[in-house]
Amino acid sequence: MSIVRKIERDGLAVLPGLFPLPLLRRLRAEVLRRHESGELRERGLVRDIAGRYTSILPFEGPFLDARLYANPALAKVLPSLLGPDYRLSSLEAVIAESGAAAQYQHIDGPLRWGAGLSGLPPYALALATPLCDVDEENGPTALWPGSHRAAGPRLPSERAITRRYPQRRMTGRFGFSYLYDYRTFHRGTPNNSGEARPLLMLVFARSWYRDPNLQDVSAGVAIRERDLKKIPKRHRDLFLLAPAARRPLWGAKK
Repeated sequence: MSIVRKIERDGLAVLPGLFPLPLLRRLRAEVLRRHESGELRERGLVRDIAGRYTSILPFEGPFLDARLYANPALAKVLPSLLGPDYRLSSLEAVIAESGAAAQYQHIDGPLRWGAGLSGLPPYALALATPLCDVDEENGPTALWPGSHRAAGPRLPSERAITRRYPQRRMTGRFGFSYLYDYRTFHRGTPNNSGEARPLLMLVFARSWYRDPNLQDVSAGVAIRERDLKKIPKRHRDLFLLAPAARRPLWGAKK
């Protein structure tokens, strides 16, 4: 079954081997360096829930690799799911600390558009890539495939979702990724291991969408002007939500 069909039907598609392992090792080392130094919490914190936190990452260093933000396999399917003018919405690290508790069940970036929300095509997709092996001990993400069709102006209870949809826990060896619709219900599970579990998140969205979870930060796409110039021109439209991509207003000095 195609990735597009899986997302339409289940709101979830597992993508093994999407990124080359040498690239993932570089990304893992950079995320852990920033985590262990305290830089992620100090400079990029978005939210902190049940012993796990999410931080915006800047597009610099290894994150400027086009195989990450413009992955060829994804580039073939994202226009069909999000329209031809889709954008990057954010680059984030999700760190589940040792001892992190179970997270509440939720959807990401909900829209309050009335009863028609569940019938819409996707407005945002999250690409999650664990930066380690994930097993039951270190806290896999639990998702409920198909539950994106239950999203509406009033979200159903966790009991209603778990009764209607099967749970899938995203365990696997280092190197797998999974793509999910922002409306798919999910939650983090407890990290009972002695180490943090790092997860890399790339969010792609329709050009009009703005993630309400990012209202407390200046932008979900953090890139300096000099690094934006390093992005190949054919990929630069992906970064149009970044402040560095904005043209100055009348009379404003750049």
